[in-house]
Order: sequence, then structure tokens, then C-alpha cells
Amino acid sequence: MSNPGNDYMEDSDNGLAERIARLQDEADMIAGDLPNIPDELKNRMQSLQDQISELYAQVTEEAAYSVDAVEEAIVARPWTSALIAFGLGALVATLLRPSPRRGYW
Repeated sequence: MSNPGNDYMEDSDNGLAERIARLQDEADMIAGDLPNIPDELKNRMQSLQDQISELYAQVTEEAAYSVDAVEEAIVARPWTSALIAFGLGALVATLLRPSPRRGYW
């Protein structure tokens, strides 16, 4: 059975992976176009690519953990979750409602 939350995570995960891959391809293209790039700059670019890859892995892991934690909380306490969702919805609706206009007759 497919979980809609996981499908969304996978879609956004794939989009982020595609963007990172595109950035890495562009960095490689830039490095290839400029043969006279100093080694220090090449090393710095490689370091940045490594940091981006590590950050991506961390964000992916934390997002998956957060989705699992929320899902477990909803399954463990469905009535509490429904009441909290209702309360938050009412609060947002109240905050977004336009203020009544006070007209003086």
C-alpha cells in the first residue's frame, strides 16, 4: 500500500537530487572549460560538491525521520491528532479572515 506522504517525499527528493546533479554537472563543465584553474580552486570546488552531497544526505535522512515520527504520533493518538489539526485549521482561518470594516453611518 502506497503512502501519499512518502510519494510526496520521493517526488521532492527526486527534484532535489536532480537539482544537485545539475549543479554538479555545471561545476564539472565550468572546470572543464577553464583548463587554467588553479589547483586550490579545483580543490575548493570539490570540497563544496562533497559538502552539498553530505548536506543532501542529512536533509533526506531528517525528512524521512520527521515523516515517520509524525505518522507514528497520528497512529498512536488519532483523536488527539484530529483535534489538533482542527484547532490549527480554525486558528489559521481566524488569522486569515479579513477584518470587519467599521463603517460609521
